[in-house]
Amino acid sequence: MTRMHSTALRALGASCLAVALPSLAAQQVTSPAGYDTTEGETTFNHFTLPSSSSLGRRFQQVDATHAASGGLLIQSMGFRRDGGSSGGGTNEPPRTMDLEITMGYADMSVLTRRFDDNFLAGSRQVVFTKKQVSMPDWTGNAGTPAPFDFNVALDTPFPYAGPFALVIDFVHENVAYTTGTAPSGTSVDRGYIGALTSNASDLGTGCTPTNLPGAFDHNMRMENNGAGGGAHGMRMRVSGTNAPFGAPLVMNIDLQDLNLTVPGLCTTIHAGGLVTVPFGTSSATGGITETSISFGHSPAFVGASLVTQFAAIDAGLPFGVALSNGQQGTMPGDPSSTSNDCVYHWAGLPSDEGTLFFGGGMVLKLGL
Repeated sequence: MTRMHSTALRALGASCLAVALPSLAAQQVTSPAGYDTTEGETTFNHFTLPSSSSLGRRFQQVDATHAASGGLLIQSMGFRRDGGSSGGGTNEPPRTMDLEITMGYADMSVLTRRFDDNFLAGSRQVVFTKKQVSMPDWTGNAGTPAPFDFNVALDTPFPYAGPFALVIDFVHENVAYTTGTAPSGTSVDRGYIGALTSNASDLGTGCTPTNLPGAFDHNMRMENNGAGGGAHGMRMRVSGTNAPFGAPLVMNIDLQDLNLTVPGLCTTIHAGGLVTVPFGTSSATGGITETSISFGHSPAFVGASLVTQFAAIDAGLPFGVALSNGQQGTMPGDPSSTSNDCVYHWAGLPSDEGTLFFGGGMVLKLGL
């Protein structure tokens, strides 16, 4: 799928790299912000050994918690073990791995499962070229929170300033223990509180595109991260299958089901043109990559309903268009705990996409 960013938006994101940064008194901050001396809410299992299905992992974090900071010059990155009740576990000995780190900018209002889609054009930069690094012994409890004792000095410092979000993307491969063994990965600290979600309901059945056996189908769900999610605290996630292959797409959004029948049209119109979002093109197999469209949190939107429906070019059908089924969803209530304006996802190599988890991320030290 082609990203929805306009050329002007991409150019603006890239231009952020040239921002003149102010002098900073702080020597480090965390991603997400606010965890310097605070333990994250939960743990995350990472830096796993190679397996028959994967030689390593790719991890990506998109963080808007420093968008109003005035600017950061990131010179190093650090990790710490989980300092909760497990204290990082009791069987996580030292290891080596091949590590590469990339940073850039993202428009957090539109993100997809596919890692590479999320970089604004011109902003992506390898800041730590692939090389072997050594991870310390994380056996036993080192306090709550634990110190950031797995640190990497970047080959190339990265300048960051808002309004767009910071992308931190790293790949690790060929993990090997230098002493001892452990059954799984490493318990890394994670600052994360998830969203409340509500799955949408089907409205009708989509058209059957030319030369395809099944109906054009799409799914949608609504999510609420609460006020802590800030400018990205609410969202819809949409995806699709069985679209005409490689066809231009739009997604129509409405406040109610129009349930409109047009003679000759292959299915019912459920969402009109109240809002029409260009959606690039479907894949060569008719897929529409799951895309998260986020917007500012508002208590007034809790309980509100949205209807979505895709339309794609199909010259073989009446009116030259194929419509998907409709989806109707309701925004759930606010979560009981405040989350972060940050999201992460990961995948075992060589996969190029992973499920997005809005509300926080791995607690990382950004050395300044």
